[in-house]
Amino acid sequence: MNINAHKGMAIMGIKVATRYRWEVVAAVAATPLALVIYYYLWKSIYAHTGQALIRGFTFEELVSYYVLSMIVGFFTWSEMDKWIEHDIIKGDLVKNLIKPFGYISSCFSFELGLNAYNILTQMIPVFIIGFLFFKLPIAPLMVFLGFALSLFFAFLLYFGLAFLLGLAAFWMKKITGLRRARRIIVAFFGGSFIPLAFFPPWLQEISAYLPFQYIRSVPILLYQQRIAIGHSLLAQAAWVVVLYTLIYIVSRKAMRKAAVVGL
Repeated sequence: MNINAHKGMAIMGIKVATRYRWEVVAAVAATPLALVIYYYLWKSIYAHTGQALIRGFTFEELVSYYVLSMIVGFFTWSEMDKWIEHDIIKGDLVKNLIKPFGYISSCFSFELGLNAYNILTQMIPVFIIGFLFFKLPIAPLMVFLGFALSLFFAFLLYFGLAFLLGLAAFWMKKITGLRRARRIIVAFFGGSFIPLAFFPPWLQEISAYLPFQYIRSVPILLYQQRIAIGHSLLAQAAWVVVLYTLIYIVSRKAMRKAAVVGL
């Protein structure tokens, strides 16, 4: 393994992230506002229904859910499909393919750099805001460690899905519409908008057979101690194996096409 090459790509990811620092500032500023909106929206809903428990959540637990949702989102976010599309359209693919380590390894190191910057500038501030203002509980040590491992698996899954979709650009070139659909589908079935417990039973049944809940919902529920740590981590790990096996198969076909067509 070429450590220096991976380090160089990670540093490049950090540099790219700093180019968009005003977007980061805007995101950090918007986060408390979004949490305030969720807070008062659900406060009104609970007050209107007169119930202390809705779909198994108290008001405080639901607020914590949204705080954790933002934390998980900042950690796992990936737009690798956009970068692959950019490489192909701009003609940078060949330059990246001849790097001294695999294309997916190059992309992964680059994404780690981007996410390291996001963790420092967005995820940690949200943690602090959640604890100070929205009463986010501190999980026991073993639960927190399980949550950290679950976050890593969630990152692998989100990156893998984005990378797999990005490979479609080898055949389609422009995949902007697919990228937008990917973000909406992952957010919806992942439980970003509302917990999956609020879905009708038939939709919960469908989501149970999809990997998206393991990107957002499962790490959150694990932190809230609503699901078993061991079973959740095993399910995430299984989906990681399935996804990266599929990536290996599709990427080989994509690289052969790149060699034949000369992308």
